[in-house]
Amino acid sequence: MQDSIASPLSSLLKASWQGAVLILLVLAVQWLFGRRLNPRWRYALWILVLIRLALPWTIPSPVSLFNLMNFSGVSASFGSARTTPASPGSAAGSIGILRTEQPDKRLATEPAAATRLRFSFSWLLAPWFVGALALAIYLLVTHYRLSSGIAGRRPLIDAQVLNLLEDCKQQMGVRVPITLVETEEVGSPALFGFVRPRLLLPAGLTRSFSLEELRYVFLHELGHIKRKDILVGWLMTALQILHWFNPLVWLAFHRMRVDRELACDALALSYARAEENQPYGRTIIKLLESFGRSAWAPSLAGTVEDKNQLKERIRMIARFDKTNRGLALALAMLAGLGLVTLTDAQSGVSQLGKDLIGTWILVGKPGEIGEAPAAGGRLKSLTDTHWSLTQANPRTGVTIFHHGGTWALKGDEYFETVDYANENTTNLVKHTFKFTVKLEGDTLTLNGVGNPWKEVWKRAKSDVTKPHKSDSTLLKGKWSGNEIGGKGAGRTSLVFQEASLEFHGADANEWYKASFSVYDTTPNQLVAVVTECSVPEYVGRTSYAIYQIQNGTLTITGNEPGDPVVPVSFDAPGARKLVLRRE
Repeated sequence: MQDSIASPLSSLLKASWQGAVLILLVLAVQWLFGRRLNPRWRYALWILVLIRLALPWTIPSPVSLFNLMNFSGVSASFGSARTTPASPGSAAGSIGILRTEQPDKRLATEPAAATRLRFSFSWLLAPWFVGALALAIYLLVTHYRLSSGIAGRRPLIDAQVLNLLEDCKQQMGVRVPITLVETEEVGSPALFGFVRPRLLLPAGLTRSFSLEELRYVFLHELGHIKRKDILVGWLMTALQILHWFNPLVWLAFHRMRVDRELACDALALSYARAEENQPYGRTIIKLLESFGRSAWAPSLAGTVEDKNQLKERIRMIARFDKTNRGLALALAMLAGLGLVTLTDAQSGVSQLGKDLIGTWILVGKPGEIGEAPAAGGRLKSLTDTHWSLTQANPRTGVTIFHHGGTWALKGDEYFETVDYANENTTNLVKHTFKFTVKLEGDTLTLNGVGNPWKEVWKRAKSDVTKPHKSDSTLLKGKWSGNEIGGKGAGRTSLVFQEASLEFHGADANEWYKASFSVYDTTPNQLVAVVTECSVPEYVGRTSYAIYQIQNGTLTITGNEPGDPVVPVSFDAPGARKLVLRRE
């Protein structure tokens, strides 16, 4: 459930902070170019902000500005907690499952800091939802009140005014039916609605304004229809609800509405004669003096949005020029800004990260590499961001341990963070570990940085990880000989029956019985589960060994019962090697 919450909410937060960066850039560009920037292009810059806030994800690009602002940190990493071998005879460097120590505090590196910054998105959901719902209700109530207030109003029937409106529509190429309504619900002329737009006029405006002045008002409001400003306004409202927590979004949309009016003024003036610039400006001033500002509603686009911007509008009107000077610069600016802000940062893992994706099987440590075992193998699976590690008993299918989490690359350093684990490895959870990584073909070498683990993995292909049961007939009978090195060096015997074996070490008190299976890999593997033993705690544990028979001699090397690692060679350090002959 938490993952289903985290994914969309984290995408929203990412879009919001990247949108905030873009907002600051737009404000900087507008300040830098000032009056040289045509009102239409000032407004077009805000469309880039809308697009970024609306997109849940964007395409990674090497030219993205966000390559310089990688706040994601190292999203993951795990490793393996430092472990103590099950007994002194366990393989050196193996990860046991019986006794564990806490990770070295020196591992609190950069990824650990990133881990501390992580938080549960589920805790953010409730306040975000309450805020979004409250704002949505407020805006819908505002829209409903305005809609109800004008619902019973009769359309204006003044023939001169209606004819003037039709002339303006024809001049601007607007074919949408528009209803003229006089109402006390608005303080200045405003367009209301998208599907069936109504042009709302404050009560008394048609009596106090001349037809020429009304013409300028109509040209401005028809500009909103031609530019689809009501539709864009609804999109702004939806995004403002989603990003209500971001103050820069509120600032941006306020500035966008102001620039929308400037762009509408420019569009209206493009349909007027050059000598009409001043009369148009005087009409705007008269509206401000005679009438007030309309209340804000999602589906409302007024002539007067902000009295504080009057000077800016009058300056624009006075210097308005119908030519397209600066068009090339504006287009280049939009394209460049869009290219660097509507794309996302590329993952630092590049091709190496892609090559790591897949399933890997542990084959040993550097300098002690064996074949990928068919049974008893430790498997690691990596997707683009997550990993999991599993060790199962190939005879019973029971999972010995299983844990996983997230991973990341930074340069040639590989990080793993444990996010979950079964009962055998819960001590690993919430710890991050670092390794240097070396990938050569299908061989992956990980060397611990600040931890003792050195691991070599082979890429698992086809069914290499599946156990292939082998006939144990060749092992049947009694074998005796010597243990080479190790704690029990001396005479040893093994008795193999159909599916059981009995082991007697050099010390007559060291013995165990076990059920076993063999698998046909190179060298052959033997997996035995202890059923009886002179050491009671060994009962129920699994022991892994490799063996070969050459010229009547059985060579077998195995780890202590309970050690989940398959020996990688017959002379593997810490393992017990027996050289026996059939009696």
